[in-house]
Amino acid sequence: MTELRRRAYLDALGIDVWLSKPVEADHNRLIFSPGKGDTLLVCSSAESSITRLAGDITRALGGEVIWAWPDPEGRKESPTVAEAVGQFLFTRVVIFGSGLGRQMFDGDRPEITASTSVLAAPDLDELAERGTARRLFWKQISGSSAG
Repeated sequence: MTELRRRAYLDALGIDVWLSKPVEADHNRLIFSPGKGDTLLVCSSAESSITRLAGDITRALGGEVIWAWPDPEGRKESPTVAEAVGQFLFTRVVIFGSGLGRQMFDGDRPEITASTSVLAAPDLDELAERGTARRLFWKQISGSSAG
C-alpha cells in the first residue's frame, strides 16, 4: 500500500496523521576550501572563491588564506564562523557582502569574535564591478593587517 493511500484510509477513518517536519537548515554554517591559514575569507559560494578577483585577493593578503561559503544543507557538523575561529585559530575573518554578514551571525556582524577581527567587505561581485569599492577594500585590508 502506498503512503498516499494509507493516509487517505486513515483520514477517512477520522484518524489524524502526524508527519515529521523536516529540520530547517542552519544557514550560518560553513564549508571550507582545502588548506590552512590564519585568515578566513567568507563569500557567497564555492564558485565565488575561485574567481580571478578571489585569486587576486588571496595573493594581495599574502600567506595562506582559507575560503569558506555557506553550507546549503546547514549540517550541524559544519562550523559557524565563531566555531571555526575557535577550532582553527583564525586571526582575521573577512565576510564579503553585508547580507552574508547578517546571515553568518543571525543579525548584526560583530567587529570582534573570540579576539579575532571580523571585517565587512562588499560582495565580490560589487568589488569586481566598482573601482571605488576595491580601493576602499584594499585600504581596509591594509589597515587591518597592521593591527
